[in-house]
Amino acid sequence: MKSPLDKRIETMAQGAKELQLWVLDAIRQGFGHLQSQPNATWDTIAARMTDAKLGSISRRLRILRDRRNEPDWPTLFFNELADYYLFAQAFLQLDALPAPMQEELLLQGGRTIRRADLLQQTPEHDIWLVMGQNTGVEEDLRWRRTWFWAEKLQKPALVIDYAFRDAPYEQEWIVGAAFAADLFYFPGVNPLRAVVGEFAFSAEPVAVLAGFTDCQTIAHAYAAALSKNPFLQIFPLILNGFGIILHENQFYALDQQRHYLPLSNQEEKNWKLLACSAGHPIGLFAEWDGQQLNPLALLDEHRVIKL
Repeated sequence: MKSPLDKRIETMAQGAKELQLWVLDAIRQGFGHLQSQPNATWDTIAARMTDAKLGSISRRLRILRDRRNEPDWPTLFFNELADYYLFAQAFLQLDALPAPMQEELLLQGGRTIRRADLLQQTPEHDIWLVMGQNTGVEEDLRWRRTWFWAEKLQKPALVIDYAFRDAPYEQEWIVGAAFAADLFYFPGVNPLRAVVGEFAFSAEPVAVLAGFTDCQTIAHAYAAALSKNPFLQIFPLILNGFGIILHENQFYALDQQRHYLPLSNQEEKNWKLLACSAGHPIGLFAEWDGQQLNPLALLDEHRVIKL
C-alpha cells in the first residue's frame, strides 16, 4: 500500500509532466503570444499546478502573470520558464537523484514540513545576528524573509513568515538584534531555510562576520553554490569594503579592483547608500539573485543598520 507521501509524489510528477508541456508550448508559440493571454488562461495552468500539489510553482505562475507587462518581461519570461523546465525535468528523474536533492525538489514544488517535525531534528546552536529583512505581498498574503547569520558557524539561515492581510506575524525579529538560539534547517541541498526554536536575546558584542571583499570571489562562491543546487534563487552576501557609485542612471557596488555588481532598482534605498558611502568603502548585507544585488542592511563594525 502506498504511503501518503508516495501518492503525493505521483501527483506532483503528473503536474511536472504537464508543466513541461506547457513550457514547450509557450516557447513554440512565442513569448509575445504568452504575454497576450488573458488572466483566465494563466489562472488555468496555475490551478492545474495547485491540483498537482505544486503550490510553489502555482504561486510563481500567478506572480509571472501579474508581472507580464513590466518593461523587462522578455528576460523575466526566459528566466522563469527555464526554471520551470529545469524543475520539471529533474522531478521526472526524482528516484535517480541523491536524497538531499530529492528533498530540495519536493520543497521547491511546494511540499510543506510541519514545524513540529522540524523541531525533532538536530538544531544548530549559536549566537545568531538578525542581518536583514525583505517583505512583499502576493494577493492577500504578506510574506517576510528574515536573514540570520551564525557568529561561530559563519553561516546564514533564512526564516520565512506569512501573514494574511493585516494580521501580525507570529514573531517580530529586529534587524541588528543578536540572540542565542537553536535553528532547525529544512532538508535539502546546502539548506538555507530554517525555523527558530528556543532563543534568548544576547547583549554580548558580536564578533566581526566574515564577508566578501571582491566580485571575483563572489562569482566563484555563487557558481559553486549553483553547481550544488541549481534551484538556488537567492544567495545571501556579506560585502566588506565596497563603494557605491552611480553611472548612467544605474547604481553599482564597486570593489577595490573596480569590478562591480548592479544594484536592484530601488532609488530611495540606493541614494541612501550612495550618501552613506560618500566615496568611501562600506559594509553591506544583501541578497544576490544572479543578476542584481538587493542591499538590506549597512554593516558598521559590530552593528547592523536596517536600510
